[in-house]
Amino acid sequence: MRQRKNRGFTLIELLVVVAIIALLISILLPSLARARELSKRTVCAANLKGTGTGFSTYAVANNDEWPIPAHKTTSDSGVTAVQYINRIGAKRGVLNQPDAGETNSESLNVSTTRAFWYLVRSGASSPKSFVCPSSEDQPNTDDNPQDYWDFGRGDSDTDAVPNSFEEGYKQCSYGYQVPFGKNGRPSPSVDQDMALAADKGPYGAWLEGRKDQPPAFSNDIPSSTSAPDDWKRWNSPNHGGAGEGEGQNVMYADAHVDFVMTPLAGAAKDNIYTRWTSTTMANGYRDRVQGTPITDANSKLAPLGSTDSFIYP
Repeated sequence: MRQRKNRGFTLIELLVVVAIIALLISILLPSLARARELSKRTVCAANLKGTGTGFSTYAVANNDEWPIPAHKTTSDSGVTAVQYINRIGAKRGVLNQPDAGETNSESLNVSTTRAFWYLVRSGASSPKSFVCPSSEDQPNTDDNPQDYWDFGRGDSDTDAVPNSFEEGYKQCSYGYQVPFGKNGRPSPSVDQDMALAADKGPYGAWLEGRKDQPPAFSNDIPSSTSAPDDWKRWNSPNHGGAGEGEGQNVMYADAHVDFVMTPLAGAAKDNIYTRWTSTTMANGYRDRVQGTPITDANSKLAPLGSTDSFIYP
């Protein structure tokens, strides 16, 4: 009996197999990329959750208050004496002396991110825990973080304003409730639905590094009923990139964290990256949903009300 010879693949059959494999890869890759982003988003939320736990522990030993960097106080509830934009890493080797007088730069030039560094100094958090894995940020690598009071590489004591975008700004992926005014100061006693920290917003990259200007608010800004896709330009750049943000992780006063697809969150469901325009909402949704964004001209704004979430950077 004649034995049947084994027949190999023909060229056409081989090409068909390759085409099928390529098709399967093209179908699976987006799903895998999406799964990776969702995993990173979970780590980001865990970072913020750990920060909230650290703040709560800090408050137990510090008059029931979350970290508030020492600063010169102001008599105006809506404007602070402190210049806090483009100040991440400035004088980071110096503990501010708010009673030294109005001309003392350490009391008038204070970043919001110093609040996070309190936890690094104490060992409650590591610099890596302030970097969202979905972002392009990199953790601070100082050998002795307890020697400093803010993010930023190297000794910046002699620099009024270091290259903060290349240093401190890109070492911290999160923003903090502006704590320098009279209202809305981070504390366990505020409304438990207050948003007090979150993925950093759309304005910091422009202000801290003088990058492309973020979208200006105008009459065509999305409303509280707009679809999440309409809000992408005003979301955090951490998850999707500048202008394409899918949303942000938000940490509330009770230290729980939620991922929200628009910046409308907190006790007043306001835009957490802007200050209320007024306390009366005379212009409808714009007063809190649109709000007043941080700019060079508005560089000393503070929360306008007790439930005005106003997170920077």
